[in-house]
Amino acid sequence: MKKLTGLLCIMLLSVALTACGSDDVSPESTSKQTIEDTSEPIPSPKMETITVFTIDPANMAIIPSQVKKNEDDDSVEYITNLVLENLEDGEIKISEVTQKDDCAVIAFDSKSKPVKGCSEEMEDLILECFANSILDNVEGVHAVSFCTDKGPYISDNKEMAADEIYASR
Repeated sequence: MKKLTGLLCIMLLSVALTACGSDDVSPESTSKQTIEDTSEPIPSPKMETITVFTIDPANMAIIPSQVKKNEDDDSVEYITNLVLENLEDGEIKISEVTQKDDCAVIAFDSKSKPVKGCSEEMEDLILECFANSILDNVEGVHAVSFCTDKGPYISDNKEMAADEIYASR
C-alpha cells in the first residue's frame, strides 16, 4: 500500500509541476490551436462603371453620372435604358430603340416627354443626355437620330425630318 500511495504522490507531483510551467491554464487556452493561414486572399470583383449623362434640374444642365455597367452589354438599348433610369422621370417613355448601320435611332412615345408636356430647354437636355451617352459608350455608333412611335420627331417645340441626324461624332 505504501508503494501505491508513493506512486500516486509522484503522479500528482508531476501533474502539478507540468501545470505550473504554463502561464495560462484557462480552459480556452488549453483547447486553442493555432491554424496557419496559407490561403491566398480572395480578390474582390472589380465593379466596372460607365459614364452616362443626366440632368441637374437646379442648373438646367446635363451632368455626367457614373453608373454600374453590366459586363457584357454595351448595346444602344442597354445604354438608352441606363440613361432612362438615371433621368428618374417616369414621364419619359421610349417605344423603340434600334441601330441602323452606325446610327442609333430612339423612338419616343408621342404622348409623353420629351415630345409632349416639356419645355424646349428641358426637351433639349433630355435629347442631349441620350445622344451624348450613346455616342460616348456604344462602339460603332457615330450618329444618333430621334423619332416618335408615329414617325418623324415632331414635338411641342421642334420638328426633325425622318432619319435626320441629331448628333454625331
